[in-house]
Amino acid sequence: MKNATVFFVLIIASYFFLNFNQTNNYQEGDIIFQTTSGPTGKAIQIATHSKFNHCGVLFLENNKWIVYEAVQPVRKTSLENFNARGKGTVRRLGNKTLTKEDIDKLKTLFKTYQHKDYDEAFNWSDERIYCSELVYKLYNNALQIELCKTRKLSDFDLSNPLVKEKLNEKYGNKIPMNEPIVSPEDIYKSALLVDIK
Repeated sequence: MKNATVFFVLIIASYFFLNFNQTNNYQEGDIIFQTTSGPTGKAIQIATHSKFNHCGVLFLENNKWIVYEAVQPVRKTSLENFNARGKGTVRRLGNKTLTKEDIDKLKTLFKTYQHKDYDEAFNWSDERIYCSELVYKLYNNALQIELCKTRKLSDFDLSNPLVKEKLNEKYGNKIPMNEPIVSPEDIYKSALLVDIK
């Protein structure tokens, strides 16, 4: 009987522990960073000297956590499906709590990007969108919060053979070295963001 009681307590404790880990005290507007597999993701990690190669923004819809992200196409993805693709972490603004009005602005602006194609060439135009560009522009354009400074493609480490291969696939011999760009690592290291405890 004692063993059965201990087992029951462990089951209940595990349920609450797992449930806590799933939500992890998230707030709408939190930024989630991820490490995914694949050669393009690996090239991004190498060029940016980062363990992360993808990011998105968390929102609560119908009592479920959703990630607004730029993949193919730009879309909403359940947190469960997002996490199934790779490990990650979550950060949020440390000096400001987003209001309902702020969240509404982010969601409204997202609609202008939703369903657009993923930008494999990492251009700065709004015609196509890549992941960190989406996060940056949502915060910058909707809330006038600049999470980080944009950089030039030439600022990144482009010397690795895999990185060179991917650049050649996307640009041939016309690599836009001066193109404005922001990486998941740039946003992750933003002085405005803090880890979630």
